[in-house]
Amino acid sequence: MGHSMMELRRLRLLAGAILLALAGSGCAAQWAFRQGRDATDKRDWDLAVARFTRALDKDPSNIKYKIALENARILASRYHYDEAKKAIAAQDLEKAAEELKIASQYDPANRSAADDLTHVRERLRKREEEQRQRADLDQMKLRAQAAARLPVPVLSPRSPVPITMRFEDASLQKIFESLGKIAGVNVLFDEGFRDKKSSAVLTGVTFQEALDRLTFVNRLFYKVLDQNTIIVVPESRQKRIAYDEVLLRVFYVQNAEINETVTLVKTLAKVTTVAGNPSLGAITVLGTVDQLAMAERIIDANDKARGEVLVEVQILEVDRNSLKNWGIDISNYTASATLSPTGNTNEVSGGVLSIRAPLLSALNQADWIVNIPSTIFVRFLQNESTVRLLAAPRLRAAEGKKAELKIGTEVPIPQTSYTVGLSGGATGGYLPATSFTYKNVGVNLSLTPRVAASGDITLELAAEFSLLGDDRNVGSSSNPINVPTFFTRNVTGVLRLRDGETGLIGGLLQSRDAASFAGAIGMDEIPIIGKLFGNRKRQRDETEVLISITPRIVRAPKVTEEDLVALRVGTQEVPNVEGARPPLFGTEPEPPAGGPGATAGAVPTTGAKSATPPPAAPAPAAVAPPVASPAAPPASSSSPGPNGAPPPAADARPTSVLFSPPELALQAGKSGGLAVVLVGARDVQSVEVTLTWDPALVEVTEVATGSLLTLDGSAVGAERTLEAGRGRVRFSRAGGASGSGAVAAITVKALKTGSGSIAVESIALGRGSATERPAPPAPGRLVVTP
Repeated sequence: MGHSMMELRRLRLLAGAILLALAGSGCAAQWAFRQGRDATDKRDWDLAVARFTRALDKDPSNIKYKIALENARILASRYHYDEAKKAIAAQDLEKAAEELKIASQYDPANRSAADDLTHVRERLRKREEEQRQRADLDQMKLRAQAAARLPVPVLSPRSPVPITMRFEDASLQKIFESLGKIAGVNVLFDEGFRDKKSSAVLTGVTFQEALDRLTFVNRLFYKVLDQNTIIVVPESRQKRIAYDEVLLRVFYVQNAEINETVTLVKTLAKVTTVAGNPSLGAITVLGTVDQLAMAERIIDANDKARGEVLVEVQILEVDRNSLKNWGIDISNYTASATLSPTGNTNEVSGGVLSIRAPLLSALNQADWIVNIPSTIFVRFLQNESTVRLLAAPRLRAAEGKKAELKIGTEVPIPQTSYTVGLSGGATGGYLPATSFTYKNVGVNLSLTPRVAASGDITLELAAEFSLLGDDRNVGSSSNPINVPTFFTRNVTGVLRLRDGETGLIGGLLQSRDAASFAGAIGMDEIPIIGKLFGNRKRQRDETEVLISITPRIVRAPKVTEEDLVALRVGTQEVPNVEGARPPLFGTEPEPPAGGPGATAGAVPTTGAKSATPPPAAPAPAAVAPPVASPAAPPASSSSPGPNGAPPPAADARPTSVLFSPPELALQAGKSGGLAVVLVGARDVQSVEVTLTWDPALVEVTEVATGSLLTLDGSAVGAERTLEAGRGRVRFSRAGGASGSGAVAAITVKALKTGSGSIAVESIALGRGSATERPAPPAPGRLVVTP
């Protein structure tokens, strides 16, 4: 028995301890909640979040604590976001990053803070990189250019020594050829190129600058064919289509509308081949290098995150009812006298007295019954009431997208239609069919926000407030059809507010006044006293709707300085985006460390400067010799590799042959020149060409070695046999030459006026023990004028 009593006492003590702990936990939660509310009143949001978090830890199932904590987190996030904006304005990026991080942690839905945090961190990273790399700015530029290199051909590295040249009334073709020899570049000419007299003064310019000036002035353009060769082409749309490199690129769009962006690219970048893939968010552009650069700038500038707005709406409907009832009111304003000689209840029926005739002589004053008001009421009643219906929703809407709010009741509205039945019988005549549509009676609100880069918010607002009225009969008295009526108030407009600014819309009033008087006739006209006697009633009903709108930016479009800088895109006729193309001359590749061939005495890699300068270009007739200080050009890509081994072929395409220029115009008695050009030659050690021409029209006076065989300074042996109308030449060298360029420079003298042709009867290219016989080119045209 004693043992059981001790167990029972232990259980009681344990239960008491548990209850005491639970009570202490509840008290601690309430105390922390009160501290959180005090911190909220003081606008100390960090402390409020901490106190509400403690309260929720103590009582996790309390919904009130959860709501308070959530609101405190949102307000704390806004506070730190505002502080971050101030820090950004003061260029204190470290503090801004810290404040934005706190704001994002408090409210993960605050995307504007998250985006700004990413932007600020990027600015900090760039600033640190600029500080770290400021001493090595040139290397940073080279790395950036290498990273953005486009897959278009460039020339092999050349010396950047400035060029100084002067030509007076010289052949334009000779000017280009002389410029190419100084820079170590083969210059070819399109079949549409026409030679003419031109003058050029070039002082202290690079090869690319000189080439750009000459082509621009003479309405020409050039294209790089390979590492050693360019071709000069007349400027025209057809030639641009034939020569311009076309690239394919896919842009992945994150935020912009695909179809709208495709239209922008087509219109502004003048690109016709553009396709959008809305499901993937991709835009595929097929165009030239300049068109792709313009398309990239357009897409980057327009692919901004859509603005998002959190709109806090408070809809307040106030009904004011005022009733006043006062005055001295008599219970009955009528007086009557009734003749009742016997006092029986049934002697007066229908206002007619039925008595015996002998009693008429005995009637007197006592036989009458008089009815007068017996009660007087004094009324001093005044009643006023105010009813408020409050709705405070929060709407989150993306820019340009409509957000709708509906609060009310769906009321059915009957709609009856009639169809013609079969004639005769019960099915004849018109057959009614009733359907129902539903109308939302209450509050209907739609908002379409737009966020400007400056922070202004434009709201397209449409609000409708409706009440259900009395039913109205739209049928006949024999067949009544009652339909509901509605009292509707609409507001439509555009609001422009700042972030956090509140706009108030009011004045949507509905009022009803009613007054009545009940009293004796003429009593109302008696001064002063008449105001006291009688029953007076005055009632006033008024309904007003107020709308309070407070937009807050969750995310705003980010406009950077790069978006505001103009982009140079060339002329209206010829687009030329600055910086879109890689440099004309490529960069020298870095030699492999410890790789094969990295031994003493090895032949330099491609791009290294040759120790032997090329032979000086002969000055054209009647042209001042160019004044230049060119450095020795580098070895071309056709230079033999280590131990004299030829470099591997770039591809297996056959070598093609052509005349440059394809048409030569001369005056009778004058001399001119054209060349036999190889395109895509590989490891050529010997060239044998057989030529034929009209001996009565022209005379071939000389066939010299072309620049393809002499560009790297190698010695070339020559064998020539020239007869009337036919000639054979053979050039040979020790190492193989690769690339594109002239292999035979032909000098002809015009004999008489007329036209004819010069043709390559056969051509053979020797590669050691192997021989390639490419197809002869189309004959070159010769025109001799008086």
